Amino acid sequence: MSGNDHPRMRLNNELQRIYGPSAPNHVRWEVYSEGPPNASTWYATIFVDDQNYSYASAPTRGAAQDAAAQQACERLRRDGFAGSN
Repeated sequence: MSGNDHPRMRLNNELQRIYGPSAPNHVRWEVYSEGPPNASTWYATIFVDDQNYSYASAPTRGAAQDAAAQQACERLRRDGFAGSN
């Protein structure tokens, strides 16, 4: 998977394109896990301008973040903010 194909990198690039250098001020992640260490479920939520943009769960932290980032990219595209990459 190249860097441009990685969901979190793609989301960061889209937010940089939309907001420029102030992009970090417009996005917030909430990431946490529940369950025993050997069977945890990770949850990731992305807020853009304090609006819940996406939510995902997965067995690993990275997978939950990637899934949430992918959903956020798709929503940005549907809302007309993202490019057609």
